[in-house]
Formats: sequence, C-alpha cells, structure tokens
Amino acid sequence: MGIIKNIKSLQGMGIYADRGARSTSLQFRRYNLVYGFNGSGKSTLSRLFASLEAGGPHPKLPAGGTFEVELDDGSAFGCPNNPIGLEQRLLVFNSDYIEQNLQWAAGRANPVFYIGTDQAEAANELTKVEGDIIQADAKRDTASATETAAEKTFANYKRERAKSVASRLHLGSRKYEAPALAKDYDAWKDDDRPALTDDELKAAEDMRRLEEPMPRLEAMSFEKASIETAYRFIADVCGQSLATVALDEVQQYPDILLWLKHGHEYHETRGIADCLLCGNAISAERRGLLAAALDDRVDQFVARLNKTAERLSGLIQSSTQMGAKIPALDDLATELRAAFRDVRENVSKDVRLLAKQLGTLQTVLSAKLERPATPADMTDVAAEADVLATAERLAAGVATINEAIAAHNQAVTDFAKHKEAAETSIRRHFIVDCRDDYAKTAKELDDATDKLKVETDGAAALREKARELRQQIRTHGPAAGVINKLIAAYLGHGELTINPVDEGYELQRHGTPITGAPSEGEKTAIAISYFLSSIEADNRKLKDVIVVVDDPVSSLDTKALNFACSLVKTRLEKAAQVFILTHNLQCMNEFRKAWKGRARPPAGKDPTATFLFIDVTIPEGQPRRSSKIIEMSKLLREYDSEYHFLFSHVLRFVEQPDAYDDHGYMIPNVIRRVLDVFLAFKCPGGGGLPGQLDKLCTDYPELDREQLAALERLAQVESHSDNIDDLLSFSTMTLEETKGAAAALFDMIEKVDSKHIERLKSLCR
Repeated sequence: MGIIKNIKSLQGMGIYADRGARSTSLQFRRYNLVYGFNGSGKSTLSRLFASLEAGGPHPKLPAGGTFEVELDDGSAFGCPNNPIGLEQRLLVFNSDYIEQNLQWAAGRANPVFYIGTDQAEAANELTKVEGDIIQADAKRDTASATETAAEKTFANYKRERAKSVASRLHLGSRKYEAPALAKDYDAWKDDDRPALTDDELKAAEDMRRLEEPMPRLEAMSFEKASIETAYRFIADVCGQSLATVALDEVQQYPDILLWLKHGHEYHETRGIADCLLCGNAISAERRGLLAAALDDRVDQFVARLNKTAERLSGLIQSSTQMGAKIPALDDLATELRAAFRDVRENVSKDVRLLAKQLGTLQTVLSAKLERPATPADMTDVAAEADVLATAERLAAGVATINEAIAAHNQAVTDFAKHKEAAETSIRRHFIVDCRDDYAKTAKELDDATDKLKVETDGAAALREKARELRQQIRTHGPAAGVINKLIAAYLGHGELTINPVDEGYELQRHGTPITGAPSEGEKTAIAISYFLSSIEADNRKLKDVIVVVDDPVSSLDTKALNFACSLVKTRLEKAAQVFILTHNLQCMNEFRKAWKGRARPPAGKDPTATFLFIDVTIPEGQPRRSSKIIEMSKLLREYDSEYHFLFSHVLRFVEQPDAYDDHGYMIPNVIRRVLDVFLAFKCPGGGGLPGQLDKLCTDYPELDREQLAALERLAQVESHSDNIDDLLSFSTMTLEETKGAAAALFDMIEKVDSKHIERLKSLCR
C-alpha cells in the first residue's frame, strides 16, 4: 500500500503559507519527525491528516481551506475534493482525539473494539471483504479516471466545436460556447432535414456578415404578347407586294419600283423634259402613266415599312436592355443567389436568343424596304413557333426573377429577422453535420459515468458489508487488558485502570470509580496507551496503517517522557508510515536519536526517515506570521540543545543589522534564551539575572556593568519567555533596544569566553 510522500497543495490553511505545483516536495518517508514551536501550526497539520481519517474536512480547520496529499503510488487525496480512501488506514492522535474519546470529568472512555476469538469465521470473511474493498477501490479509481478523461474529452469537443461554429456565425460581441452547442444539439439531434449545401452555407454566412440591409431592387417587365404580335405583323408585311402598280417593267422587274419612283419625282420636281438616263424625251402620255402607277399608295406602303422597321428596332433594343436589367448575383440577398444563378443564366441566354431571332426579321425587313414591290424571302427568318417558345420561356424566367426580387426586397424589409434566420440555419447545419460524433462522445461519457456508479456502488456495498461484519464480531472487553498493561508500564504502578462497561470503559483507581480528574501525567499515560491499543482494532493491520502522533508527551518527568517516547517508537516500528509532530525538545531528541541512522543511512542505501522543522516568519511587507515546513537545520538535527540553533538567529541579526529579518519579531525572546543558557553555565546558582551579571562582572573586571543594562532591560521585558514554548510570541521591545541587547550579549560573551563564541560562529556558518 502507498504511503504519503508530499503535501501537493495547500491553500487557506491558517498560518501556513500556500503550497502548489512549484513548491519543493516535503519528501515524506516511512518515519517522519516534524518539530516546531508552540503556535507554529502543528495542530492544523494534524487536523489535515485527521480529515483524511474522517473522510471529510475537520470542523476545526479554516473554512474554505483546501489541501491535497500525494502518495508514492501516484494516488492523491484531499479536501474538499476526493477525501475518501484512507479512512481505514489513517489514525491521528492529537488533542481532538483525546477530547472525542476520553471524558475525564465523567471518568469514562469510548470502547476499543477487538475481534472476538469465537468469531473466527466472520473475522476471516471480514479479512476477505477488506481485501475486496482494496480491489473495488482500485476499480473505482480507474473508472473515475476514465470518467474524468471522457468528461474532459467531451468538454474539449464541445468547446472546440462551439468555437468552430462561432467563427461562422459572425456574432460580433455575442458568444456561442459549449452550453449553447449542447442546447442546440438537444433541439436538433432528431432533425431529419439535410445539412446546408456549400452554397447555402456560404449564403447564410454572407448574410451574417452584413451590417446593414442591401438596396431594394426594381421588378422587371416583359410582355410576351407584344413579341407574338410584332412577329406576325412583320412577317405579314414582308410577305406583301405592290401588285397594283400597272407598269409592265415593274411587273417584269419589281426591284426597279423605287428607282422609277425616285427618278420620276426627280424629273417632275425639276421640270426636266428628257430622261436623264437615256436622253429621250418623256412624253406626256408616259408622264401620266408614271404618275398614275406611282401614286400615294407606294408612299404609304414604304412609310408603313419604315415604321415597322422602327418598331422592330425598338423591340430588339428593349429586349437587349432587358438583359442588362437582370440583377447581378451580388445584388440579391445571399440565400437567393444559389437558386438564382441558373435562372439568370437561362434568362440572359433567352434574351440573346430573342434578339437574334428578331434580328432575322430585321434583315428581311431591310431587304423589303429596298424592294417593296417584291415579296420578301422568308427562308432565313426564325420560325414563329421558335420565337413564341423563346418568348414563353422569357415570360416564365422574368416571373421567376421577379419572385426572387420580391423575396430579396422582403429580406431587406425583415433584415434583423433574416439575419436571425441565417444564424439559426448555420447552427442547425453544424448540429446535423456533427451529431454522430457528438452522440458518440456523449455516450462514451455516459458509459464511463455509469461504470463509475457501478464501481462506486460496489465499493460502498463492500464497505457496508465490512461494517456489518465488524458489528457482528467485535468486542471491547479484551482491549481493556491491553490498555491497562500499557498504563501500568507507563506510570510504573497499577493503581489506575480502565474497566469495560456496557458502552465503553470506566476509569478506576484502586478498583473503584475515579473521583476527580486524573493528573496531567496520568491523562497523558491513559491517552497514549488508549490510542496505541486502538491501532489494531476493527481488524486493522499495523503494517497497513499510517499513524500521526501530535505531541505524545506533556507534563511528564524525564523518566516518564523517555518511556512514553520509547513506547510509541516500539509500538509503531512496523507501521506503514509514522508522523511525529512535537514542540517538546526532549521528545524531538528521543525520536531524532532513534531515527538518525534512518535519515542518514550508509552509502548505497536510501533514507527511510525525514526530519522537518516548521519555520515561522513574517515575510517582508506582510503583516502576519507565516509557517513553512522545511528541512530541519543541522544545528537542531546534530545537537541535543537548541542553544546552537537560537544562537545562529542572534548571529544573523547582529551581522546584518540593517537587513530585514523574517524572524525579527522573536529575536528578543531568542536573545533572552541564549543569555539564560550562557549564564546558567558560567554563573550557576540562584540570584536571578541581576545577581548573575554582578557575579560575572566580579569574575571579569573588564566588563562594564553599565553596558549590560540593555540585558537587564531585556530580562524585565521578556520575563515571560523562560520556556522555549513562548518563542513565537511578540515582544514589546523596540528594534533599537533589541539591537542594543544583541550587541551587549555578544560583547559580554566575547570578553568572558572568546573561544566559545568563535566556535559557535564557526558552527553556525
């Protein structure tokens, strides 16, 4: 089973500085010693572990705080996310544990359940179920990872697909994101209409790009009947002849009619008597004959031909101009263009064809004008049926064009509504286009979620079964003997015992219920013995558990303290992982000495112990203290006394008087502790600080008693700091007073024992 190797993340946990992905790993190992002064955050750290024991955030942790621990097998647990999984493996001993399980005033304790010897079969089944729980948890974790991956894949798919659709919608400041895509999918997943064609999609996009409506268009006009009437009239005129002209030569040579008429009019107008062509005289009879033959009917007929030619020319011109009036594709609303393209091409083609067909009439009519007396040759004239068919197609085409123009103009009128419709069509198009992939990805997530539920329910069922088995087979009576044996060994006598009652244990002294609360030492003995006896309760195995002990000793004499530490070390030797959190220097030294070889093993072997220190500072520019878990200083790790470690703080303060010191707030207390230790060695005996300084001045005349006044001031202000536990409290001394006291301390030590201070400086550096 994995053990905790690091606190991967930590946010909002009271005095602790936040930790994240870039924070240095704490390198937890099998045996972990964490030392810190009172108020540095040990209780918070123990409650962090207690949250994983309880499967939920500890009620005394800061509200809103989060953390995550990482195991060496790659798994991770934390709060508020993923707190479940270590409940059966983690046990935390701290003041909260004592408060929950031991009622000193009532003289009672909660039961510790062991497996009864008469329930071997149920116990074996419990062992098997607990093994199944481990496998079920692994399957659940795998299913959870699969669901997370499927959820991420689905979320990425929706996000990227929505981003792609949004790029085609041209929404301006509006957004189209994954939730909108999901809503559209639900709306159109069963829509059986086809997706848009490329042209339709482009038209919808073009519509979305428009910032304002397009100009309106004028409808076209075309009269099919005018083409039919004109054709028949012209064909009829061209087929007529001047059969009434009574001139033999015109009958024989009809093409000379206009030549004769023009010549006759020329001679008459100018009074020419002789023919200008042959030179012969024109007789009166001949003049009369010509005048009768070439009367007004010829003029009228020719005039009619000219007028018909003008009408035909106008008809051809209007037909040609009609082609220019057909709207260009870009003039129409974008969604109309695809369907309009073929219509426009066909109408343009028929306009050209009609002009060509009418042109054949124009050619014949021109010939008729030159030879009005001769019927025109209609061989090359377009057939009437063909002309009428062209006109029929043109009429239908113009009607279709006008429908498109009407639709365009309506789109201009309903511009906003039209843009909205274009957006809807684009969104529907892309849902139709992607719904198979969407459904596949969504199903993969649903399948993964269903699988996770099955595995989670299975693991929960196994846990419930294990709970029922424990309820069936556990008994708390045998644990009393184990606890009493530990208490007796701890205290050195058997006066104080616990005895099983219906719902737990009763504290007794000399076999009768205890009156009044036990002493602090007795409380510690009972609490630690009770806790150690509970480790293997409920079918737990020591080799599987992770044990966290926060300050296992208090109010004990040296002998009891040594025994308590030895008891904890011995009983937890074979645990999967051990954390000892303490502010007690003697306790820290007991575990440090026991685990030193594990922390610094011989070459070629990996360390199995880690020594850490909770360092409390006030970072520059910050108003509050902040704790960090760091590697324990060599000056704490290598020496039984904190004297060297505290001296190093004063040395740094003295040598960098103008630099900001993160530990500056506690320097007065530290100076007082260094002074106490030095004077206790140099001036043993009572008398207090003033007496010790007086004796020192007597022994070392070179000392100036007046200069040592700063140390007396320090003693007066820091009289509360006789205990190392108070090092984290704030001082009322000013910075200048502190600098003076530090300088006076170093000057005194230098004059009293120069070799001592030089060796200390060498060690600290």
